[in-house]
Amino acid sequence: MNWERLSERPGMDPYLQELALFLDAHFARTFGLLWPENDPAVPRGAGGPPDTALAGYVAAGLTSVLGWKVEHATGARPPSGHVLVIQSAGSSRWTLRSLGDPPAEVPTLSGEALYVPPGYRCSAVHSDDARHVFLVVTGPEE
Repeated sequence: MNWERLSERPGMDPYLQELALFLDAHFARTFGLLWPENDPAVPRGAGGPPDTALAGYVAAGLTSVLGWKVEHATGARPPSGHVLVIQSAGSSRWTLRSLGDPPAEVPTLSGEALYVPPGYRCSAVHSDDARHVFLVVTGPEE
C-alpha cells in the first residue's frame, strides 16, 4: 500500500487512515489493539442506530481505502475469519487463544479497535454498557 499517497488525500478521515494502517500492519500476523487518536467522522443522518451507522461508515471507508472487502457482521459473538472489533461503548476484557500459545488478556475501552486473525478463539467479559461493532475483513489474497 502506498501510504505516502494515502496521507496526501485531501479530506480523508484520519480515523479511517489510522484503521487502514493498523489493519495493514497486523493483517494475517497476530492480534492487535489500536487506541486511535481520532474519532470517526460518521456523517449525521447516516441511517439506523449509531452502531449500525458506524459499522457502515467504517466498512465502506476501509473497503475504499484498502481495496479489501470489509463487511459488517451482526451477532453477540465475533464471527470467524479476520475480525475487526470496534468497542463503541463501555469496556471489555478479551481472552484470545491461539493453538500452542498461552492465552492473552486484552482490555478494550470505548473507541478502541481490536484485530483478531483467523486461528484465534476469543471470549470476553463485558461491562453492563458495552457495545461492539464487528467487521469481517477479506484481504487481497483471499
